[in-house]
Amino acid sequence: MVTSAPLSLIRERVRDCRDPILDTEVLLDNHSPEPYCLGPFADLVRDPDGQLLREEIDVPIRAVVALGRGDGLLGNRDTWRTIIDRGLHGNGWTHDVFDYFDGEICDRYFPADGANGILELYSVGGAVQCGNGNHRLAGAIGWIASTRPHDPVLRKARVYVGPVLPGIIASILALRSPGTEMACAAGFTGRGTETFLRVRQGRDVKTYAVRDGVLEQRFDWRESDGSQRRPIDHEGAWHWWTLPDQVLNAWADAGWLDRQIRSLPVAPCAA
Repeated sequence: MVTSAPLSLIRERVRDCRDPILDTEVLLDNHSPEPYCLGPFADLVRDPDGQLLREEIDVPIRAVVALGRGDGLLGNRDTWRTIIDRGLHGNGWTHDVFDYFDGEICDRYFPADGANGILELYSVGGAVQCGNGNHRLAGAIGWIASTRPHDPVLRKARVYVGPVLPGIIASILALRSPGTEMACAAGFTGRGTETFLRVRQGRDVKTYAVRDGVLEQRFDWRESDGSQRRPIDHEGAWHWWTLPDQVLNAWADAGWLDRQIRSLPVAPCAA
C-alpha cells in the first residue's frame, strides 16, 4: 500500500532510476537569450501558412523537450531530475495522481487543489513542449521513466500539432554529422526579416536562409570561401541560438507522431 506523499514517492523512484531521459536538459518555449529555449527552433521549421491540428495521442516522454514557462521550476541547464528534486512542490497532490499518470489523460483534470485546466502539449516536427501543466508533466515524466521503462508514454494526451515546412527538417538533419554545431537566427535583410541556419564543422562554416520552404545557401563574411559573399549579420547584432541535440534528436525520431497522425481522422484546430 502506498503511504508516502505522492511527490516524495516520485522523488524516491527518480533517485533510484538511471534512465538517461531524467538527465536530459529541459528547454523553455520562449525566445530567451539563454541557449536553452525552444521558440527559435520551432520558428525555423514551422509552416506559417499551415493549419494547427488538435489530437489526443500517445506521446513518448523522450519527445518532450521543453516546459511552457519558467514557473520557478527551471534554471539554465536544469534536467528533469533536478526539476523533480528541487522545483516541484506537490502541493495538494493526492494519490490519484498515479492513476492520472498511468491512465489516458485526454481532457481529465489533474487531481490536485489549485491545478488549472487540462494538460496541453504542443509539437513542432516531433519536438514537444508544454502549453499548460508544467508541474504535472514533470511529475509524470519522473513517474513513468522510473516505473514504466517498457512503456514510457503519456497516454492519449492533448497535443496541438504545428504545421512544418515539407522537407525542411530532413534537409537540416542531412547537414548533421558528428562534431557539427548548428545555430539559427532571425534578422532583417533586403528581403525583410528572414530565418537563417548556420552550420559549423570545425573551421568550416556555412550559412543558409530558409526561403520558400527550402534551405538556400548564403555567403557570410565569416566564411573564407565564396566569391559572391554577401554580408549577413555584418554588425554581429543578431542573436544566434545554438540548436540543442535534444531538439535534433526529437526531429529525427518523429515517426511516433507521423504514424498516429496518418491513422487518425485529423481535424484542423481554430486556435
